[in-house]
Amino acid sequence: MTDPRTKRTQTLAAAAKAKSQAKTEAAEKAIRTLVKRGKPITFQAVQREADVSHAFLYNHPDLRGRIERLRAQARRPHWRLRPTSRAPSSSR
Repeated sequence: MTDPRTKRTQTLAAAAKAKSQAKTEAAEKAIRTLVKRGKPITFQAVQREADVSHAFLYNHPDLRGRIERLRAQARRPHWRLRPTSRAPSSSR
């Protein structure tokens, strides 16, 4: 049988895990929502939409990486200049 202190510790650990999982799901949903709306994906935008802290986002490597990738994609131009490597005209 477990003592009351161990049981309380286990209960608190389970509650913290559930809270973190709920926040992670909220952040993921916020990212999907922002993408659907065509809004920029930034830490601040996700934080506001999901009602989580910046620290939470930065401390979760999966979320942080996803936000950083989406933010970088948005900053890239949608078109690329093709180099104009034309062969010099031969003079006759």
